[in-house]
Amino acid sequence: MPGGRTFRASVFAILLVAMLLPPGLIGHPAFAAPDTETGQQRIDGEPLVPGTLAIVRGDGDCLRVRDTPGLAGTRIDCIPDGGILTVLPNTAEVDGYRWQFTSYRQTTGWVADEFLEPYNGPPPTDGCSAASTIQPGFTGAAPAGGGFGLVVWGGGTTGGIQTLALSQGCQLRAVWGNSPSGGLVGYTFGAPDFVNRNWLEAFPGGSISAGTPLMLVCQPPGSTIASISSVPLPVPTRSAPRFSGSTPAPEIDARAAVIIDEASGAVLFDHNAYEAVPPASLTKIVTAVIALEAADPESWVHVADVDYRQMPGSSVVGLVPGDCFRLRDLVYGLMLPSGNDAALAIARYQAGSDASFVHLMNTLVTRIGLSSSHFTDPHGLGSSEHVMSAYDVAMVSRYAMTLPMFRQVVAARSWTASGDRDLSMLNVNSFASQYAGGDGVKTGFTEEAGRTLSASATRDGHRLYVVLLNAPDRYGDARALLDWAFANHAWE
Repeated sequence: MPGGRTFRASVFAILLVAMLLPPGLIGHPAFAAPDTETGQQRIDGEPLVPGTLAIVRGDGDCLRVRDTPGLAGTRIDCIPDGGILTVLPNTAEVDGYRWQFTSYRQTTGWVADEFLEPYNGPPPTDGCSAASTIQPGFTGAAPAGGGFGLVVWGGGTTGGIQTLALSQGCQLRAVWGNSPSGGLVGYTFGAPDFVNRNWLEAFPGGSISAGTPLMLVCQPPGSTIASISSVPLPVPTRSAPRFSGSTPAPEIDARAAVIIDEASGAVLFDHNAYEAVPPASLTKIVTAVIALEAADPESWVHVADVDYRQMPGSSVVGLVPGDCFRLRDLVYGLMLPSGNDAALAIARYQAGSDASFVHLMNTLVTRIGLSSSHFTDPHGLGSSEHVMSAYDVAMVSRYAMTLPMFRQVVAARSWTASGDRDLSMLNVNSFASQYAGGDGVKTGFTEEAGRTLSASATRDGHRLYVVLLNAPDRYGDARALLDWAFANHAWE
């Protein structure tokens, strides 16, 4: 099969190039060292943990950043004593020092870790600049239209890599990356887990650290190999439950509604479920997925141009220009108090602009196999073109709940964000705490959309999702529909 031989030859070429490149290059060149260098450091203790912060301890001297590990590397910066940097994957032992790949402001490079200590305090007082990491997304561009491309990943999951590549016109066939333990590992999209075992073992939980170099393998135009599933993701893991009762579904007042079984993705109840209507803040489920998949949730976000005081009458978490919080804190602010200011801060941090982030949102729903959604903003205040169907909301919720941090966020009753100041927040979705087995997901309201709800509940190991759009009694309808579904269906 000529196509298969060509692909295997191309992968071999990638591997060959990777072996021939200097160690630092495949790890995204940029490197380090101090002003007082003797080359006599004892290398002891454990290396710093990638993804954490470290502080320079140079006894008044600055710490040199080099483009390659070793004293012969070219100096590209000098971090002041007390400066705070981000630890990235990759270490090397050269010239009697252990060198650590790091990021400081907009510079990535190698430093001698003898002069670093772990830092667990609040972010720097200069508005996050000293703690900034590699920017979210790709450094470099995906090869639109097919072929190979080398990029550096800003942190996130395999799903985030696929969404970002697709947004740039690359339908991913495979991706190759540096394993934290060394060596090149690959992931083939659409292949079973045993094929991707090495990748899954190298990146447990599916999280790929910021600073990881990636080789993207994009399908050529017209390829018959589909990386986008014809079945909405996640792939079903169990057969659909059967209707085992005799009670008809309850009457409801919602404009549209649906009940979805999590394991099978089967529709158990449908009332205008495929009609595209305004979803209000249920939009934020999509925003949260992108935040958790396409960036490092532990990265610090500098809020530059979002001010809740300029958003009267809007649900907000209370962000002002100059704030500095971790991305995960903004996700809590997005989902618990339904902060529209948090939605804007996330969008501008991850994509640079609201429009670019909206493009990612529309790409995500396409990637996971949905077709009745279109977004114009990251929060759901919306325009007439900003719509979702009840079915799409349920399937996006089902996909989002595969992300451990998303499940943790939507199940929380409250959260305190700790950045350059503290922000306390409460979960406005009272249904999750009031309904037996309730564990998510999100409420919404605008005058145009009415009251909306995506709710999840688990009983006897089976999770169901109910979505109601423009529902005057959304909690009452959700309770009645879930009670009916659990009582009248049997799972094998």
